Amino acid sequence: MKYNYDIIKKYSLFDGLTEQEIQKFISLMKFETVKSKDVIMKEGDDGDTIVLLLKGEVSITQALTLKNKKAISDNREKVLIKLDSNSHPFFGEISLFNEVDKRTATITATSECEIAILDDDDIINLCNEDNSLGYKIMKNLAEKLSSSLEKTNNQVLKLTTVFNLILDN
Repeated sequence: MKYNYDIIKKYSLFDGLTEQEIQKFISLMKFETVKSKDVIMKEGDDGDTIVLLLKGEVSITQALTLKNKKAISDNREKVLIKLDSNSHPFFGEISLFNEVDKRTATITATSECEIAILDDDDIINLCNEDNSLGYKIMKNLAEKLSSSLEKTNNQVLKLTTVFNLILDN
C-alpha cells in the first residue's frame, strides 16, 4: 500500500507545505493495515510516533479514573469521539513535545483501517534540516494542540458548572 501526495496533502499537519516538502515526509512514512477492534494506541503506553488515519474508522477513548501507583480495578473508559478517514485525522502529536512520551488516549479501529506512521525523531530531524519546513510543521501542530486545549477547557467548564449546580442544591 502506498499513498501519494494528493491524499497526504489533505491532512492539516501538512498545511502550507510544498509538494516537495510533503514528499519528504511521505518517504519516511510506514504504512500498515489495522484490523477492526485492534488498538492503534493505548493510553499510558510509551509513544514516539504520529499516526495518520488514511482509511477506516476509529474510536478515541480515555479512562474515567486517574491512574496512580495504587492498584485501581476500575477500567471504565469514555468514548471521546469517533472519527473516520474522511476528516483526515492524525494522532500522537503530544508525544512529539512531551518528554514522558505517554499516550493520553486509546485509539481503537472500529473498521479495517489503513494508517501511516511517522517517527517523532524523523519529524524533528526534517525540521532541523529545513527551518522553513520546521516552522510550518510546528505551526500546524501548535494549531491542533491549541484547538484540543480549547475543547478540553470547555469540557472542564461544563463539568465545573454541573458540580457547582449539584453542590448548590
